[in-house]
Amino acid sequence: MDKNVIEADFTGQEISALNRQNEALEWIEAGIKLLRDHGPHLITINDLCEKLEKPETEFNRIFKTKENYLFAILDHWYEKETLGYIDMMEEIGGSAENIIRAMVEVIHQADKQDEIAIRNWALKCPNAHAALAKVDRTRLDVASGLFKEIGFSENESKLRAKIMYTSSIGTYYTSISETLEHKKAMCELLLKRD
Repeated sequence: MDKNVIEADFTGQEISALNRQNEALEWIEAGIKLLRDHGPHLITINDLCEKLEKPETEFNRIFKTKENYLFAILDHWYEKETLGYIDMMEEIGGSAENIIRAMVEVIHQADKQDEIAIRNWALKCPNAHAALAKVDRTRLDVASGLFKEIGFSENESKLRAKIMYTSSIGTYYTSISETLEHKKAMCELLLKRD
């Protein structure tokens, strides 16, 4: 395909915006990796610049401050690990029961290291805690809505969503390693109507 044809679909401003997003994403992903491997106290601009072999002026051009950068990490994580999964569930479609079953499988197979790193960061940082609260609320609201769609009451839906969510998150922090089959069995118990 002719490169000029592709570029004709975008204005110069749109191409610049896409380039800035790609540049920012590279820095954000490097920060998430540092967070996962070493914790939030080791996310320094200097370490990031060394890791990416880029000058600090580039960091400053994109993010201006470390605080902006940390917010960008949290926003990216929310979009990828929450809104991304919600979009995936909508694409799966079908009944609410099938979406919940698919959700259990997708969550089981997901890389949990970023989740653990963000949750650990949230224990010490109010901004990370606020971002995590938004993630948890969104995820619980979606799960609760699915249980409500099945026909459970508002209260039952919230409780079932909370049980499903906290049992899923909780296994990251315990020595209890749940198999996919166990998680599916727990899901079926939550889907069962009396």
